[in-house]
Amino acid sequence: MTSKLRASFSCSQNNNRKTMEKEAREAILSVVATLPNIDALKPEQEEALLNFVGGHDVVALLPTGFGKSLIFQLAPLVVKELAKENASYAAKPIVVVVSPLVALMEDQVKEAEQLGVRAGQLGVHDDGDILAGNFSLVFGSPESWLLNNKWRRMLASSIYQENLIGIVVDEVHVTYKWGEASKGESAFRDSFAKLGELRSIAKEGTPVLALTASADIKSRSRVIRLLHMDNAVSIIASPNKKNIRLGLCKVPTHHMNCLDWIVQHAKDKGSTMQPILIYCQSLKSVGRVFSYLKAELQAHAWVGCDPDCRSENLLIGMFHSKTLPQNKERVLASMRGEGNCRIVVATTALGMGLNFPNVSHVVMYGAPSDLEVILQQAGRAGRHGQPSHAILYNTGQYFKVDEEVKKLLAVGKDMCFRKSLYSHFEAEPSNVEPGHLCCTYCQTVCSCSSGTCTEATPKYEPTEAEPTDQRSRHVAVNEKSLIADLLNDYRGSLTNSSIPLYTSHAACTGFSQQLVDAVLTHCQYIFDLTYIINNLPVFKLDHAKEILIIISDVFGDIDGDLQYDSERHATDPDLYYSEYFDDDDDVEDALLSRVSSSESEQ
Repeated sequence: MTSKLRASFSCSQNNNRKTMEKEAREAILSVVATLPNIDALKPEQEEALLNFVGGHDVVALLPTGFGKSLIFQLAPLVVKELAKENASYAAKPIVVVVSPLVALMEDQVKEAEQLGVRAGQLGVHDDGDILAGNFSLVFGSPESWLLNNKWRRMLASSIYQENLIGIVVDEVHVTYKWGEASKGESAFRDSFAKLGELRSIAKEGTPVLALTASADIKSRSRVIRLLHMDNAVSIIASPNKKNIRLGLCKVPTHHMNCLDWIVQHAKDKGSTMQPILIYCQSLKSVGRVFSYLKAELQAHAWVGCDPDCRSENLLIGMFHSKTLPQNKERVLASMRGEGNCRIVVATTALGMGLNFPNVSHVVMYGAPSDLEVILQQAGRAGRHGQPSHAILYNTGQYFKVDEEVKKLLAVGKDMCFRKSLYSHFEAEPSNVEPGHLCCTYCQTVCSCSSGTCTEATPKYEPTEAEPTDQRSRHVAVNEKSLIADLLNDYRGSLTNSSIPLYTSHAACTGFSQQLVDAVLTHCQYIFDLTYIINNLPVFKLDHAKEILIIISDVFGDIDGDLQYDSERHATDPDLYYSEYFDDDDDVEDALLSRVSSSESEQ
């Protein structure tokens, strides 16, 4: 080919691309004009949709509440509009959506149908309709798409070869977080790391749209590698939501009066208060926080101090992997504005991809596992655009916490917490002016009013250290070494060395190296079983007692018998704890009977 011919061919290709792009933009405008409550797409939404229907791989990193789902929900409508004038487009376009959670799929199916897009879910909707290509959006888990031969064959069928216009991987950060194994551990759901296989099943050239709110700068290349993306278009919107003030506060582990502002707020506002989400780092912590709030609220825990204590009038609720389905639905309905629950105590099981528009405060009680979790949870506040708050209460416990989180918490009190956090997600993060609207640190240096700041410190953020009556002792190096030796001797005595184990020592005995390390970290504060149970990862009462005996033997400063002091605990034991947490064979009732089950019982 001569240079003139190559130039002519290249010019022709550019003209064709421009024509197709113009047609696609016009089709997008035409579709959006028919939608209720949507005047226009955000620039990032439009660019992602334009490239996706144009056959390009797209990585879209858009903040929580930005409207990521709308991109793939509109894709079939846009292609149908294009097909009216151009027969090269599929007349019955289909988009396959890989989603990590059933609740998320159910929510998005409903949203799509409200837009006039027929959506189906593998294993839920009629198989015949799905196989016949009668759904424009088909949702399924990675396990369904990769491990079920029926759905693999479907993707290779003539209907899907002719009409499939793209594959969407929603919440794509879980491809590496859940799909890839950590050192010494197996992957949580390894199918996520194998989603690139879908490209070999679907027709050649099918574009992939990867969506997330929280992949940090280092992890984006991992997404592209795992999904076998080719020259992917990156579309990024800053996750730095300026309407959310970020708080960071160090609090003691042995009491929870840092949450008393929530108690007072609930007493003052009742069911008229905007929702508050409290994220905890373990099931045990969820139970403790829920019990504390319920005990402090007393009759005010129910709307109008309902004398019958009916569950539908309970202002507080829990949400985690073991929550009963009816209680989960009560929480989700309330977050949609259809119930009375206003304070939700949850693990990370609550929130991925779910749209809660009116949350005024997000509280992270304890350090989240990694920076992406902090970003996700903080971003669930203020989706309505109103001034909102995200506060991280650092209890000083760092079990299974990423080193980057520890560094962030270490510097967050001495410099802008916002810039420190968002520097992991964008090149040049900015703070918020005036400083009192930015973060805890920036309020201390704010000079918005003639060189000073007159704005009051938020109620959730004490201006000085919490008062504490915590007893402590000095621990010498040789004493800590002795404790370690005694703990390891006890740990070794729990199994018979002549009998092979079919799983780990920790799994068999419930006494892990992590527990040994925790005792050594906390030994200066251990004087009773209450402290051990509340602050250490111990799951057998016998283990807690043995730890206290070892501490007593080393220091000789523990008075009285070595029994669990239930009188000092925030709530009385509740024999119906299993209404919230399924019984575990190696978890004793004495440790698990502390969460009120009124929500389930009423």
